[in-house]
Parts: sequence; C-alpha cells; structure tokens
Amino acid sequence: MLELGRIQSNILRGFRRGSDPAVEHFVFLHFGRVEGARSFVAQLLPLVTSCLDFDQGARCVLNIGLTYPAVAMFGYGGQARALDQRDHEATGTIEAFKQGMRCRAASILGDTGESAPEHWEAAYREEGPQHQLHAVLCLNARSGNEGALAETLAKVDAALVAHAGAVRRLHDEHAEAFTGAYAGTEQFGYADGIAQPAIYESYADPSESDGQPGDGTPRKRRGWDPLEPGEFVLGQIDESGQIQFRSPFFRNGSFMVFRKLRQHVGRFRDYTAAVARRKSVTAEFVGAKMIGRWPSGAPLMLAPDRDDPELGADPTRNNDFRYADDPNGLRCPLGSHIRRNNPREDPSGPGSVQTRLHRIIRRSTPYGPRLPEGQPDDGVDRGVIFVVINADIARQFEFVQQNWVQSVLSSTILTLPADRDPIIGQQLVDEDTGESQGKFLIPSSKRNQAPIIAWGLPTFVTTRGGAYFLLPSLDALWNVAYGTDCPGQSDEPAEGCPALEPSPEEPAEPEPGEPSADAVSEPSVPGAETADP
Repeated sequence: MLELGRIQSNILRGFRRGSDPAVEHFVFLHFGRVEGARSFVAQLLPLVTSCLDFDQGARCVLNIGLTYPAVAMFGYGGQARALDQRDHEATGTIEAFKQGMRCRAASILGDTGESAPEHWEAAYREEGPQHQLHAVLCLNARSGNEGALAETLAKVDAALVAHAGAVRRLHDEHAEAFTGAYAGTEQFGYADGIAQPAIYESYADPSESDGQPGDGTPRKRRGWDPLEPGEFVLGQIDESGQIQFRSPFFRNGSFMVFRKLRQHVGRFRDYTAAVARRKSVTAEFVGAKMIGRWPSGAPLMLAPDRDDPELGADPTRNNDFRYADDPNGLRCPLGSHIRRNNPREDPSGPGSVQTRLHRIIRRSTPYGPRLPEGQPDDGVDRGVIFVVINADIARQFEFVQQNWVQSVLSSTILTLPADRDPIIGQQLVDEDTGESQGKFLIPSSKRNQAPIIAWGLPTFVTTRGGAYFLLPSLDALWNVAYGTDCPGQSDEPAEGCPALEPSPEEPAEPEPGEPSADAVSEPSVPGAETADP
C-alpha cells in the first residue's frame, strides 16, 4: 500500500470527478529569507492535506509546491544533483525542474508565436531576484464549499502578514468548473477530464484502484491494468520496474506542471462553422472529429457519426475503447486531440512506443466566464488552468507535448504534413503571408466519399504562463519547516509527521550562484545550515 497519509492529496486525488466540479485558487510566492520561509511553511503545515485527509472528507485542500530555487534555498539542491549524476532516469526530469518551464518553452514544449514566453503574462515573465518564483499554494474545494476555501485562504493571508518581508505574494490565479447544464465541460463546450490513469494501491480498497474501464493500460485481449504508482509518486516502482528518486527528500512527492492556457473560443466556433458550411456537416461534427469526443463525452470510437449523451454520461463505457480496430482513423481521426495525447495501444499512431510510459494525471479547471452560444468573441480572457501530475517531467509531460502534440505526423494517405494537434497545437505560420499552415484531415468511412480537409487551421489555445514544481511529501515539508527530521511514525499528518530517514547521499557542493541555507543574512533555525539533512 502507498503511504497515503504522507502524500499530498493533489497527487492522487482530485475534487473534480465527473459531475463533481471544483473551485481552485493558486497563490504564487517569493521567499526573501530562508528562516522566514521555513517559519511560514511551519505555520501552514497543519493545513496541508494528504490523500488520507481527502478520503476522510476534507472540505478544502491545501497543497504546497516548490520550484528548484526553493529546493536549493532550503538546502536540498545537493540531493537533486546527486540524483542527476547517478540516476539515468532522474537526469532528464531534474534538468527540466532546474531549468524551469520558461527556459524550455520554445525548444521542448513548442510555445512559439502567440505562445512564446515573451508574450506570456507579466507575472510569468518578470525576471530578477525580487521576482523569482519559489512556491505555489494550491487550494481547491468542491463547488458549494467556497466558504471552506475562503477560510483557508484567510489563514494563508494571515501567515503572509506574519511573515511580511520574508515571504511575498507575487500573484494569484482562480479557476472554477462550470455547473448546471455545462458541468464537466471546458470552454469549447466539450466534456473534459474523462480519461485519467488508474494507479495500483492508490486507495485503501484495492477495487477502487482499478478505476473505470479504459483508465489503465490495455491488456492483450480484454480488460485494463492500473499503472504502477511510481509513474506518479516518487520513490515507488514505475512501469519499467525501477524505483527512481530514492532520496528521502523526494520520496512520496511528485512533480507538478502548471500552465495557464487561453482558449480562443470565438476563433474555434468561427472556424468549425466555416468548415461545416463548406462540407455540409455540422460545426459540432467538425469539433468532435478534432477532439475525439462529442460534447457529451461520448467517444468517436464508440459513436463515430453522432453524439450519444447516454454513452457520454456512463463512466463504465465512455472510456472503454481501443484504437487498434480503427487503424485508418475512419472513426476517430489519427490526428485528433485525445488520440494523440493518449494513443493507448494504437500501433499506427504516435504512441506506438510504450504509451504506458508517458501517461499523466490531468487536473484541468476552466478560468473566466463561459462565452454564451451564438455570441461573438467578446475579448474576455478565458481558458483553462492546466495542471499535470507526473513523476518524470521529461519522460511524461514534455514527451507528450514535444512528440505527440507539437510533432508533425508522418505523411500518409490519411495524415497530412504539418498536421499538429488540432486543439492545443501551435500551428505553423507562413513567414511571408502570415497565414496558418495548419491542416486537419477527417477521413470518410463511406465508399467514394472524399475526406474533409480543413485547411488554414488556426491556433485555438495559447500559453499565458507556467512553471514546474515539486510537491514534496509531508515528511519533506516538515524538514523544510524545521530543518530537521520530524519525530514520530504517525500516518495522521494532522497529529504529527512521519520520520524521514537520513539521506544516503553525501552533500554536494552548491553550484556557483545557487542560494543555500547558509547564504542568508539572518541566523537560520537549528539544522538549517546543513546542506542535506
């Protein structure tokens, strides 16, 4: 069994399950003095929610994420570098974590054009030591429990006031899932968050760990297997049979990807309507073929020609499909959004190389108001706060983004050159004319009927900012707060903190210019001067 009382809840739990919408709030922080930052974390530690707390009915969740500069400031950069030097699997993700998202945005993530870092919101592109991002506080609650979230946020505000000068609020983000008739949908109007990986031993009841049909990896004939927990929880066995990130500071933590993505709803509606008029189909049909699901969530693999709301609402059926029976994309186009991002066992798609090694947990919630049907684009900023949980940023999130979302699928009779993800891909633009080179092909299942080729595909989603974080275990957060191993062996973090074993690594020398615990101006708390406890 996983140590659910030691794992922050956002790693394996989420309030938004089907029709259970969530309200989310994020507070981004800068640490000015290490001992003040430690004291701030100590004040919030009783509020931090574990998976066990979540399962016992927590009304509001508070989790803490740290950037690499914060990890180094608290004295754990040596453990990260030791992993980087001796652990091949850890090398890529530690490098990604150290460099941060902005550094890798254009070259790895494909954030170019409108999504280039120089066009991000000011809060995500400000530079200099006074603007350095060190932490994020993630608060979320079920819709209807906004009062509990407000109470927790008030305690955060009080902690910030008490540590003024040592901890500074940089900015906030807020997101709320839609309710009523649009519950469970994203800004374009299609059901979201249906496919999530099932994980071994992630619940006390083993049957719950199996998830719903389609959540795991496909068996050879029928059925699905949950993924190994090490794909999402550090220090656990992963799908390759290895245990990466053995360092005690990283054990039972995970890496979190945060991205603010603007959705150009008016642009999406106008384009799908224009293609529909030319081809005598509906805009809903064009959008569904691009996404891979109908607005209800019914998958094209099971409902290729029209929406099936009953199927879309059934969690035992709406994700139970494979692509092997559709090698030519006649039901679900090869380049559709969901087929690219989770190719399952599809031997003809981009995921033919061990899809199970590149799964991610998605925690996506809309921000901004929904654009009413039939209304032209009003210029209001709206989109999705896109959060990813994964144990290896490079092998999981960045691989999917670079190889499946932004890559150009090979040219075949069914796939066009310059064919990127039609929904979240950054489409190529002709440098001379400024016209989009993006294309999308919808094959026809009817004999003698030509396929639909959607030319001039615009970019529908642009990046507004983002960052990489470590979500440490409750053990590690205690170490951050007090600079020493925490006493006791309790699985109830609200009552105590489980002991953190001594690190097997030798302390590494800090890199030039890297902040460390003994580099601050004021005396640190006992144990803070140790590079690697």
